Amino acid sequence: MSPIMEPLRGKDPILKSQVYSELTPSQQDLFMFYAYYNHAKHSLAEYYWWTAYYLAQPKIWTEIKLRLRNFGDENIVGLLEETEEVLQKWSHPRSMESFDVSVNDLENDSLLRESLSPLYSHFQKITPFTLNQIGIYIRKHPEEFILVETQQQIKENVTNSDYPSS
Repeated sequence: MSPIMEPLRGKDPILKSQVYSELTPSQQDLFMFYAYYNHAKHSLAEYYWWTAYYLAQPKIWTEIKLRLRNFGDENIVGLLEETEEVLQKWSHPRSMESFDVSVNDLENDSLLRESLSPLYSHFQKITPFTLNQIGIYIRKHPEEFILVETQQQIKENVTNSDYPSS
């Protein structure tokens, strides 16, 4: 996913949405996991901030959970739902218009930190299984993730291209 995601960092959400819509459904599954996991894995503060950030965007949060279900790992989805329940007790999700979440919230609110800490620990414990499940799925269904052109397709693409023939 890195070749797709890296050029999109910091780009316009409309562009990200367009690229996402051009992915296969399985690539979309992987994209959503990758987007969440690679942000949330670094620390409790990052787990908190990124979860709150995606919660403030209900369409994206729903998509993350839906896409993770497609890999057959209900444990991670259950954990995300538990985290969502905890954050709702602190008035999350907030809209993006009023998004004022800070990593310092955990320093200033020990109860919030104590509520999220075991969830983040569980996240760290179960994501290796999630990654393994995703790897197994990809190996069983490579055609859902990569496009392999036949010699005939390549010939047709070259024939139909704007390049001058030799």
